[in-house]
Amino acid sequence: MFRAIIIGIVVGYISLIFVEYFRYQKDEPMLIVLKEETKNYDDGHVYIYYGLGYKSITYERKSLYGKQFGHIFIKVKESLD
Repeated sequence: MFRAIIIGIVVGYISLIFVEYFRYQKDEPMLIVLKEETKNYDDGHVYIYYGLGYKSITYERKSLYGKQFGHIFIKVKESLD
């Protein structure tokens, strides 16, 4: 019984990551956002949304524009390096 519960939790978590990723691909907001952060730069803003072990980063700067989705440890790009 315990094993079935653990497997159910793991399958549910993996499904959540897939759903969040496909929503990210369609430019839809994340379902679960634990924390939001905005970094301001001279040429624009960077929006960071934290989920359950993953995050989405949206760059709206003149020098850097686009988005990223990945694990919680991905870093915000400061330049085009």
